[in-house]
Amino acid sequence: MSLEEALKQCFVSQKGNTFLYHIPADLPAFNGHFPGNPLVPGVCQFSLCADAYGRIHNKCVEIKGVSRGKFIRPILPLSDIELTLTPRPDGQTLAELADAKTKQKLSQLIFSVKEYL
Repeated sequence: MSLEEALKQCFVSQKGNTFLYHIPADLPAFNGHFPGNPLVPGVCQFSLCADAYGRIHNKCVEIKGVSRGKFIRPILPLSDIELTLTPRPDGQTLAELADAKTKQKLSQLIFSVKEYL
C-alpha cells in the first residue's frame, strides 16, 4: 500500500469543513521520520489536507502550491487530528490541524490544489 493510500485510510469522519483523522502507529511514514522518535512529516500533513479538500469538493486533487507551512507541535503516532479547512479570498485554502482531544493547534498550512477529473 502506498503512503497516500495509508493516509486516506486515516480518515474517520467529517462534520462540515472539519475532518477527524486517526494516525496509526504503523503509518509507513514513520519508518524514516524518525527512527526511535516518530512524527508525521509535513508532506503527510499536506496529503491529509488534499484528502480533506477532495472529500469536500468530491474531486481528486493534489497540492499545487504552498504559501505557508507552520508546524507548531509534532504529530505523533496514535494521534487523533482535527483538520479544519477554510477557503481564503485569494483562492487558496487555510488548513488548521489540532489535537482532537486537547484542541491544541499543531499546524497551520496554506495551500492551493490542482484538480483532476
